[in-house]
Amino acid sequence: MLLDMADSGSDQQFDSVFRRPQRRRRSQPALSRERIVAATIALLDREGASALTMRKVSSELGVHATSLYWYVERREDLVDLAVDEVLAEAASALPAPDAPWDTAVRETAHRFYTALAAHAWAAEFAGSRPLIGPNAVALSRRIISALGESGGDEQEQAVAIRAVSNQILGAATSAVTMRVTRADSPDGHREAVTAAVSEPETLAMENTYFDQVLDLVLEGVRARHGV
Repeated sequence: MLLDMADSGSDQQFDSVFRRPQRRRRSQPALSRERIVAATIALLDREGASALTMRKVSSELGVHATSLYWYVERREDLVDLAVDEVLAEAASALPAPDAPWDTAVRETAHRFYTALAAHAWAAEFAGSRPLIGPNAVALSRRIISALGESGGDEQEQAVAIRAVSNQILGAATSAVTMRVTRADSPDGHREAVTAAVSEPETLAMENTYFDQVLDLVLEGVRARHGV
């Protein structure tokens, strides 16, 4: 789940691949964590979340499954590493420390959302696993830091953090769902949506309006915090 580090100490007891020391590369076979992560992402992009197993990743790499366990202990490690890797580009160019707080939130949240929405499986996993990899942490801390500059007490800031978090994850999930649904049934999708809901609701379902919704959230923060 996004921005979990906003809750002090929330991940201290969580067993994560990011909290275990990496083992040295074995000479045979010539594997590395980087190769494993790349193979995992390739498999997920091609076959989806349900296809991810240690055995399938090892087959993707052309090695025996037991070789994988030198680098990762379980399937969840593959999930966490893959999700954090797709966030790497987003985390590589964060807004400057002196950027206005609302600009920093908007730009960082947009990069976070875009990275998750680019992969059909990433938002699903992000909603079910604590995101404590280095790239996720960098993105989240930039948003938290920026919202801290908006004023308000700790509870108000926590509410703002959760609102931005929910917008990132919810919009990414919706965007992926719409993309998959259109691909599976391009002709019937629009007709079914139009028949079921009103025109404004149809527009809202067909378009994530990510930036506009985020702006609405930030307007609420300004109003609540008097900034």
